[in-house]
Amino acid sequence: MPFCPKCKYEFTEGVKTCPDCGEKLVDTLNEDEIVDVKWVPVGTLKSSMYGDMARELLEKNDIPALVVTDFFHGALATSGTGLAGTFAKIYVPEGSVNKAREILKEHMDIDLS
Repeated sequence: MPFCPKCKYEFTEGVKTCPDCGEKLVDTLNEDEIVDVKWVPVGTLKSSMYGDMARELLEKNDIPALVVTDFFHGALATSGTGLAGTFAKIYVPEGSVNKAREILKEHMDIDLS
């Protein structure tokens, strides 16, 4: 699993850059440097563009966030507002789920239930 050398968080495979600080992730850290974060889903949005907007909003509110998009957006590096079958799943640290949902519902007018 990749790690952020600055924040010391561990991320899922496929994440290349830390969403908190922008540092390029590394393959290993010293055992005493690892910070265990349990990433949990907050909800699914209808496109990668909405996912990026949600991540930016959460990070401005001091909540680290990961966005996982469908295969086609990831493979083709496309961005759209709602092609059929597209999605973006939002993940935040376990302790931030309720606050993240409140922020997203209030500012993006979306239903995450």
